[in-house]
Amino acid sequence: MAADPAPGRPARAGRSPHLPVDDALAPFADALRRHLPSPEEIERSAAARRRQGLRQRLAKAAGTGSVLAALLAAGLWWADPAWHRDTLVTAVGERRTARLPDGSEVRLHSRSRVEVALHLRSRRLALPEGEASFEVAHAPWHRWLPWLQRPFTVQAGALRVLDIGTVFQVRRHAPGPAGAPGRTDVTVLQGRVRVHPLHGGSPAVELGTGERLRVPDTASAHLPAPQRLEAAALSAATGWREGRLLLEGTPLAEAVAEMQRHHSAPIAIADAQAADQRLSGAFDLDRIDQLIDLLPRLAPVSVHRQADGRVLIASRSAGARGAP
Repeated sequence: MAADPAPGRPARAGRSPHLPVDDALAPFADALRRHLPSPEEIERSAAARRRQGLRQRLAKAAGTGSVLAALLAAGLWWADPAWHRDTLVTAVGERRTARLPDGSEVRLHSRSRVEVALHLRSRRLALPEGEASFEVAHAPWHRWLPWLQRPFTVQAGALRVLDIGTVFQVRRHAPGPAGAPGRTDVTVLQGRVRVHPLHGGSPAVELGTGERLRVPDTASAHLPAPQRLEAAALSAATGWREGRLLLEGTPLAEAVAEMQRHHSAPIAIADAQAADQRLSGAFDLDRIDQLIDLLPRLAPVSVHRQADGRVLIASRSAGARGAP
């Protein structure tokens, strides 16, 4: 057998795996420190890489989120969803003023209904019945940046009225007896509006202050020219806003139609002679019964009140023949 190495002689290379690691690396410690990072440097480098990776992931997520947000905003803008809906209604003899969330003001006459839908980039209202005036609120920049202004439209019958910076009123006349067509009246109190037919190829018609457009439902595809109102006629058309019924040589039939809006029981005219009588004066819309009783002093007619509240107006020459 080979003899053991002499005392003090270094161990052979073949025995180095049995030495402790630190002892084995000790002769090379200085060189390793010069060429390899320390444990602290390795830890700092790993932490820096983790932070950089996190920042990259966050930046990527933020970019993706921005794109998704932009696409969502564009989709909402295109879809133009409604963010506010309401229905404004008045009963017989009631008048009401309502302010919309956008600052616009709506005044409703008696027996009227206005449907409101405020959308993201448009304001759409409808007047199925009755009469209402609209004072439209505009953004401060609408004169310089009109394309950023949300359009304000009112649909009544077969017409759509587009506001162009104005105060206007719309009245919807329901179809009458014996197949008489309905009618839509548009009157401008201030500024301008543009009236579009919903059907047909007729061009839009613009109205200015003091003008009125009367369109029967049968002629809604071809709009007539607007008419200029005299001061008295304009006051009569808008007097209801102050609670007044203004008559200026008005046929009794038209006056009764106005009175009926404020009277729950039917008011009928017995004969054509009575219907053609002309009335003038200013009356309180809240006192229609007093006006009915006053009619025999304003025109050659007689008034017959029935037990159920109905009122029959007849010419004096007809006497009581029209009364049941």
